Amino acid sequence: MRISLLEKRENFYKILYDTLKSNNFPKDEFSCRRYVVNKYLNFIATEDLDKSSFKTLINEYSSSLNFWTKIPQYFYVRTATSKTFRSFFSHKIIKMDTSFQNYLILGGNHRLRLFSKDLGFSLLLLKKNERRNYIENDITVRTNQFLSYAPVIYEKGQDWLKEEYFNGIPLNRLADKKKIDYWQKKAVNSHLEQLLFLTKKICTTKEYQLFINSEINTIISSNYLQKTVLTKNKIIAIFDLLFRELSIDNIPISWSHGDFQMANILVKENNFKVIDWESANKRYYLYDIYTLIGGMRSGIQLKESIEVFRNKISSFLDVVVTNDMIILLFIEELRYSVNEEYSENFYISGLKTKEICVSIQDYLNE
Repeated sequence: MRISLLEKRENFYKILYDTLKSNNFPKDEFSCRRYVVNKYLNFIATEDLDKSSFKTLINEYSSSLNFWTKIPQYFYVRTATSKTFRSFFSHKIIKMDTSFQNYLILGGNHRLRLFSKDLGFSLLLLKKNERRNYIENDITVRTNQFLSYAPVIYEKGQDWLKEEYFNGIPLNRLADKKKIDYWQKKAVNSHLEQLLFLTKKICTTKEYQLFINSEINTIISSNYLQKTVLTKNKIIAIFDLLFRELSIDNIPISWSHGDFQMANILVKENNFKVIDWESANKRYYLYDIYTLIGGMRSGIQLKESIEVFRNKISSFLDVVVTNDMIILLFIEELRYSVNEEYSENFYISGLKTKEICVSIQDYLNE
């Protein structure tokens, strides 16, 4: 998420300062220097950080699929990241710890991502006041399973991890549909074989519901949430409604990525990596596949994403989309939304969760 959006959602700069100051990642003795902020390109860096450190941003933001914006965007990204014009195009000048002067810092939902000066590794720092599962689950799923398509974790701590850097282009920035389809299928096959199938287990519907209700209760019952759009009781009521729609007694769950979308699949030459494992958790085992091929993270409506999934799933798996499957996907999408949208850092929690609840009720009422 870009800093321009984070500023509206939370006290981003206070969270930034507190995170860098209190995080357990080893740092030098504290002292300050100037950093520039570009809230649209989503970076924080010193004025003299070498431009070669910006490869990831250049890959992401200079590959517009719109012909009319491609050329100006290409030149803007390269100019705004250059040493000469970095300050001129910045939106804010801040002072921070010199310990991070050799990193390119990117904003994020629940973590900050820092790229080392030589792009030898990426550093992920849990933002102050965010739940530990955004680091703990990430570490668990990537260290307990051999995932050839996930960046290797080099080191880890309570609220940080250091991982392999991969200089790839996000799948949603490719213009060639054949290439997109090829890499989508490759990513899905690897994900199924190396994670979803290997960790799949059966739990009863009752166990599954108790597990989810306990998780939701823990998140929404926090006394430190600033303001919420939906109460815990209203959200639990939607979950109860969905569970009453299920006709099955056993549910296959597995470890999952949680945000398995094209923007998180990076491609370079004949290789790819899936990044941003912060939402890793145990879920209905087809949820990740739905997230990717249903396009839910691309801004389409819930009902439309189900129809896309229904039409495309046969190209990836020999399964029949049943009503129970749709209900399970709704349960996981609502659960994902609560995890993403309720935070002690947010001015208002649950804005998108309310939209999901309305969409689910509309679908069920049809």
